[in-house]
Amino acid sequence: MSIKGIDVTAQRMRDAYGAGISKPAESPGGGFARRLAEMVGDVDTMLDHSSDVQNRLVTGEALDVHDVTIAGQEAGLAFSLMVEIRNKLVEAYQELMRLQV
Repeated sequence: MSIKGIDVTAQRMRDAYGAGISKPAESPGGGFARRLAEMVGDVDTMLDHSSDVQNRLVTGEALDVHDVTIAGQEAGLAFSLMVEIRNKLVEAYQELMRLQV
């Protein structure tokens, strides 16, 4: 996975976050829910790739250490971004609940 993969994942997260606020649902399941599921799937794929590369390095396959480090950092950054987006969504939900009281 390259750094461009993080850019693509970040763009999907921005699209999903923006789509959930400013656009109506695209289908019965909602476009926001679908995009959020895609984002989580992308992060999961990155984490799996990172784990696989680490395991291959430990078992002695010919891998560059910097490739393993980059894969781990990409997965960690994507996960952190996903958690921050989740936190913002929870904050927005809590604010809406406070407005209704």
